[in-house]
Amino acid sequence: MDSFYIATSASGLVRRLADTVPMSSPSSPGAVVEDLVAYSRILTSSQCLHDLLILTIVVVLALELLTKLVYYLPGMIRGLLRRGGGGGESTSIPVRGKHLDNFSWKDRTFIGINKCMTGLFVYCYFGYLWSVRRGEAGHYGGDHHHDDHRSHLEEESLGGGSGGQHHTHHRDCCGGGSGIWSTSELSLANTLLPLPLLFVTYDFFYTLLHWLLHVKGIYAYVHKHHHHQKAPSRANTDAVNVHPLEFFLGEFNHVLALRLVVRGMPTIVGFHGTDVSWVGATLFIALGGILAGLNHTRHDVVARVPRLVPPLLTGSSSCGVGGSEVDTNGTSVGVGGGGWTVFDSKHHDVHHRIPQSNYGQYTVFWDRIFGTFREYDENDRVNPAYQLDPATGKTIISRKEQLGYKKNDR
Repeated sequence: MDSFYIATSASGLVRRLADTVPMSSPSSPGAVVEDLVAYSRILTSSQCLHDLLILTIVVVLALELLTKLVYYLPGMIRGLLRRGGGGGESTSIPVRGKHLDNFSWKDRTFIGINKCMTGLFVYCYFGYLWSVRRGEAGHYGGDHHHDDHRSHLEEESLGGGSGGQHHTHHRDCCGGGSGIWSTSELSLANTLLPLPLLFVTYDFFYTLLHWLLHVKGIYAYVHKHHHHQKAPSRANTDAVNVHPLEFFLGEFNHVLALRLVVRGMPTIVGFHGTDVSWVGATLFIALGGILAGLNHTRHDVVARVPRLVPPLLTGSSSCGVGGSEVDTNGTSVGVGGGGWTVFDSKHHDVHHRIPQSNYGQYTVFWDRIFGTFREYDENDRVNPAYQLDPATGKTIISRKEQLGYKKNDR
């Protein structure tokens, strides 16, 4: 009974929030302003604010679960590899920079703000996909008002049996994909195939944004806060320890990537968009959260694709032995028997120590094109005192201080 009540309440919450999302359509500037004014009134209603608050709480709890998952999952994979005789003996990236052992009030404030902001991001992200959903005439965004502003629409009428019922599907004149919400329409083409496009598109803009945040005149005011941590270890907690402005730009970059992949970029690259299902959109941000978290741990995690795929997203090449991942840096927990590296958590560790390199979040594809890629060097000096104590998650030297030793003790 309780589970039924929770499911019913969640369904009502989602439907109420979805009905506030305006339909994305070409319209005049005046119509856009009119829609935004009406939308702001709906968004600030007591019911909508109540639903957004609940959504934010759910998302924050999900983030906490994701942090734990990212922190412990590589160790579980290592255990599976050991039991299968496939290696996996070394999964830790040595600490070479100074670890931020204790959060300041500013760190905790930024982390709290950013976690709460994630609820609004999730609403806008899936709200956009809902606004471009495929459906019957008059059922876009829950408001026929938006149909009045549509121009150059292609209508496809389908016979509906003996009753002569017709279903009209609206598509923009320039093509473009749709958001797929019906389970009967889910397919590999709208769920898995868009993922590479989403990641590459996201990282193109993120790489440029990240580079811009490192410009001398801007760095001190925004991004410098994140680089107080030279050796990230707390997964998503360290990942979201950024200035709220940076977090806002980084998160809503996912919405931009989704929009460009769904509706296309015909005038720039000749791409007219593709359908993306709600499952595919969920996988995009879920995998993105996992990869961003892994980038901020000491786990040595590598993901590769077979060599049959051209090296578009590549890092260093590798070979697989007995199903394990073996590269030039030693044994590591990885996905894929061998091939081109599409993700390597060590690359972002390099960025935290050498900031003018490896600006990409999920891949180093654009860093290689822009000439900002820097390979991880296992021969870089390692200070034993900087390594983390498993019991505390802090540097060993901090543990010594707790025991009454001085920093210059040997």
